[in-house]
Amino acid sequence: MKSNFFKASLALVMCSTMMASCVSSKKYEDLQASKEAQERELQASKAKVDELSNSLKEREQKLADLERAMNEQNKILDNLRNEVNTALKGFNESDLSVSVKDGKVYVSMSDKLLFATGSTKVNSGGKKAIDQLVDVLKKNQQVGVMVEGHTDDVSVMSGMRYLTDNWDLSVLRATEITRLMTEKGLSPDRVTPAGRSYYMPVDAGRTAEAKAKNRRTEIILTPDFSEIYKILGIKA
Repeated sequence: MKSNFFKASLALVMCSTMMASCVSSKKYEDLQASKEAQERELQASKAKVDELSNSLKEREQKLADLERAMNEQNKILDNLRNEVNTALKGFNESDLSVSVKDGKVYVSMSDKLLFATGSTKVNSGGKKAIDQLVDVLKKNQQVGVMVEGHTDDVSVMSGMRYLTDNWDLSVLRATEITRLMTEKGLSPDRVTPAGRSYYMPVDAGRTAEAKAKNRRTEIILTPDFSEIYKILGIKA
């Protein structure tokens, strides 16, 4: 009887031990699986952080390159503006101005400086200004030139030969200046004439002074920045 009780007790102890062992093994496997999952998540997080860090470095480099390009561009524009200002400093400021806008140098000349009323032929003072500007442009071969004629909104006088309206007047004036520039030695493939009529006023007022501001020729100088971008590896 005692022998049977002992055997039963031993069997119960062994079974309990085995069950405990099975539970411990299962718990270990669960913990191991959890640990491995956490390690995978950690590796994925680290890879994401590295990716974001590299992306941030690339963006910072691009910003630095763009800043360098802008500084170089501004330097070229400032130098060109200064050269033009120096060449044209003898003219009245109310008739001629030089400014930088949208990555270009604008040389604005009043119609009073260039033309008689209703005329498309440049007078002597205007020719002098154009000649001096061309001298600067010959030294800056990579600069493109747009000659824009602008008028006020007063209709041209009827009966004027070759002139139907302000479109004609603005285009013919721009063409005349372009012709003078090329005759002075500027390569024709660098210059483009354009007429804007009265549709791009600088002053929307109705006074005589406002109209006088609008009667102008703008010679727009566009430097070629492609070499700068090429050196910096930036697509323009």
